[in-house]
Amino acid sequence: TRARLRVRVASGARSVPRNMRVAQIAVLGAAVAYVYASLDVLPPHTIALCVPLVYYVVFSYMDHAEYGLGKPWVSFARWRGLHFLIGAHETSSWLKARILYDDESALKACELKGLLPDSEGGARAIFACFPHGVVSFHHGVLMTDTAGFASKFPTFVTNRRDLVASITLAVPGYRELLMWLGCVDAGKKTAKKVLNSGKHLYVLPGGEAEQLLTEYKKHRVFLNSRKGFVKLAIEHGAALVPVYAFGETDMYHTTDFLMSARKLLMKHLRVAVPLFWGLCGSPVPKRTTLVVVVGAPIAVEKVSSENITREMVETTHLKFLNALKQMFDKHKETCGYPNAVLEVF
Repeated sequence: TRARLRVRVASGARSVPRNMRVAQIAVLGAAVAYVYASLDVLPPHTIALCVPLVYYVVFSYMDHAEYGLGKPWVSFARWRGLHFLIGAHETSSWLKARILYDDESALKACELKGLLPDSEGGARAIFACFPHGVVSFHHGVLMTDTAGFASKFPTFVTNRRDLVASITLAVPGYRELLMWLGCVDAGKKTAKKVLNSGKHLYVLPGGEAEQLLTEYKKHRVFLNSRKGFVKLAIEHGAALVPVYAFGETDMYHTTDFLMSARKLLMKHLRVAVPLFWGLCGSPVPKRTTLVVVVGAPIAVEKVSSENITREMVETTHLKFLNALKQMFDKHKETCGYPNAVLEVF
């Protein structure tokens, strides 16, 4: 039994990306160093408060739940307290949000199909969301019921996982918040686990590259070279659902200052460092209305991984890109952006 346990722990450790392991060790090391350096300065009760912190870092991070199906808290996703930040009806909400559906009946049919086992024609959906923006507030609209999405399409919220950057899951506290909302690590293995478990998947294909492209009131998506999510859809026969959030880039101003250095950092560490400011030069977002447009599902035929060709991926990717452009142009005037132009990088 002891030997089996050692093998299990070792294999779990190897599954953790190196940058995440470094982040975990750094946080734990900093906590231990702080306690050690403060033995002669801080009173015993203050030092005692550091013990739960170290316990949290070690045991929360060592469960590796982010590389599996996470640890979502459904009640938290439906908590009305979240409406203070984003809400559809509450006058107290800082950000207003509403959702437009390109084809609500097709989306409902897709949701119902997701309830069936694969043997009976069941299939999952991959929601590809744009633009990333500085913070991706619109992602939260689809994670929760702040704009009524969970009420209208309950299993698209309760039976789904969202892929987020590894580095965000290294931040104590923020890590738990994201995981309560159903987020997991944005790795290929994790994405496959989610789909194989019968759950839907939410992705931000543009990732950190699109985050750095963010410019105030500009509509930019980084999609031309992002085809991994398309191949994943083909491998699992998952429908592709385009999503675009008007207003996501109206919250913050950004700058190109030190852009070359930040791109270098992104290339080597896979982390974006946007330089931005919001209300009165602060990190608080400008008050705006997020209009999240959810497109009609694009059916994708399932093909085993060894039989997927480059042509299949290119064809499906082009089909998705065209659907995203058409959806953008169809709804931009209704959403208050009649002269908007979608820039695709």
